[in-house]
Amino acid sequence: MTKSFFEVDIENDAQSSLEAHVPLTLTRDDVCFHNANDLRMPLGIYNVSASRVCDKLVRLCQRLETYFCTGNTLNSLSTQDDVMQEVLDYVELSLYAAAEHVDDITSIASGFFQSKGRRNKSTGYRSLAEAIKRHKWLVSAVANSIKHQQARIRMFSMEYVHGGSAGCLHGYFIEGVESGTVCPSSTIHQTQSVFSITTLVWEIIFFLLNCSRDLARFLNNTGNQLVGAASVKFPALAKSVIAAARLPLYTFGEEHPFSRVTLRIKASNGKTDSLDSGLYGSIKHGWSRTADISFGRCVSRFEGDGKTRSFRFAQPKSVSLKHWD
Repeated sequence: MTKSFFEVDIENDAQSSLEAHVPLTLTRDDVCFHNANDLRMPLGIYNVSASRVCDKLVRLCQRLETYFCTGNTLNSLSTQDDVMQEVLDYVELSLYAAAEHVDDITSIASGFFQSKGRRNKSTGYRSLAEAIKRHKWLVSAVANSIKHQQARIRMFSMEYVHGGSAGCLHGYFIEGVESGTVCPSSTIHQTQSVFSITTLVWEIIFFLLNCSRDLARFLNNTGNQLVGAASVKFPALAKSVIAAARLPLYTFGEEHPFSRVTLRIKASNGKTDSLDSGLYGSIKHGWSRTADISFGRCVSRFEGDGKTRSFRFAQPKSVSLKHWD
């Protein structure tokens, strides 16, 4: 399988790394029907939607960084319940924003057709819909479980010692119920009961980049763009990539998106200090390749309801420390 490649420039004044931005900027107002359908114009829809995803991701990463920095043991984490709850809140908000981004892309593409009948006959639209369907599987599955199955996102934490450093690795699971036992949802956790929470951040970032690439392909094939070049700045994406790269990189047995996608982070102004969080396992402080790792206690942070007495705890399928090169 050929890996996709993306490059993100983290300089504030850099050209947007979201590929849909240029064709959206060059699209003429007279070739679409968005205003007639009481919608923003395509570029407006996209900017609001992508900004919302990036904003929620940055806030999630900031809370996660605080959680990583203040808790090297489960005992120390017990004093950080407020931070943990904010992490979970922004996991949920990030997933909702990503799920809404799917609807926004559909609105953008649909607005180029005078009717649903013409839209559905378009091979370009069908190709875009199929591509988005492949990208959205995780965010849609989790968001639908939360909305329609009363599922809740719960935190998992595990102590470790590696390369002279001690800390905690954090994951998440979607809570479900089986025959009266509260446990990781069988719908989401068919092969493993917990996922890395930092891997989720990268999944959403690559979801955004992949959707932008497919939307750009759709827009370029419609032939409705003005001829010329465009300069578009969108620092929100750079901020979310910086925030994610400051966190440790690891999985709990799931496939990391870096196995499917190659990402090059560059700074055209040469300044990369913003990437340095000091956290072990982050982009500036990678994991040792030779040290042994050992694990201590772990906890699945269910919430009691005053009635349920039976719980089945999450356990990682495996632990894999990921390297940036």
